[in-house]
Amino acid sequence: MSDHEFLPYQRFPNATVAQPLLELLYAHHIEAETRLAQPAFDVSFAFNETSRYFQVLLRPADFARAQALEQQAAEALTADLPADYHLLAFSSAELHDIMLRPDEWSALDVALARRLLAERGEALPPARLEELRQQRLNDLARPEPRQTRGVLAGYVLALLGGFFGLLIGWHLYSHSRQLPDGRRVPAFQPPDRAHGLRIMVLSGICLVALLGWYFYRELL
Repeated sequence: MSDHEFLPYQRFPNATVAQPLLELLYAHHIEAETRLAQPAFDVSFAFNETSRYFQVLLRPADFARAQALEQQAAEALTADLPADYHLLAFSSAELHDIMLRPDEWSALDVALARRLLAERGEALPPARLEELRQQRLNDLARPEPRQTRGVLAGYVLALLGGFFGLLIGWHLYSHSRQLPDGRRVPAFQPPDRAHGLRIMVLSGICLVALLGWYFYRELL
């Protein structure tokens, strides 16, 4: 992955909701790209307008700076929240859970959770916040459990014709996930990725053999 490649940073239901972030980025000269996107797989097999979302993309090197700017902006907003804002009723345990998984919450919610914990005498020092950040990144980077069924299905389908085995092998070998800091890591464990590569090779051989046999029969 190139440091100059733009990767998804945040997604929004529409462009209007994304404007505060874009204005913040432009004000601090952070280059961004935007696009309308859809889930990679649509179970309805049809174009669905409601499933589309607006995506903001940044270079990986700008992720940390953008997150810091978002946090600073969010901290300034925590004093003006309405009295019935949902996080104000959260328990300390629930607020700590937000700090454990900040990528699942908005920057405003994370800033407010940190402020509320401090007001309750449970402030998190910078060193602890960094420890939690690294712990979360390590958790998200952990590969999926062994894909025994998927591997077996891949080999069987490879021998039966190749095409679907090729898809399974490619998925096992190349599928990755993006971390909140912009890094991409393999989604599956090394043994499963190795099986994925073997399944792709076997699928290719079987597919070529099947096509060769078909054309041979046609020539007879």
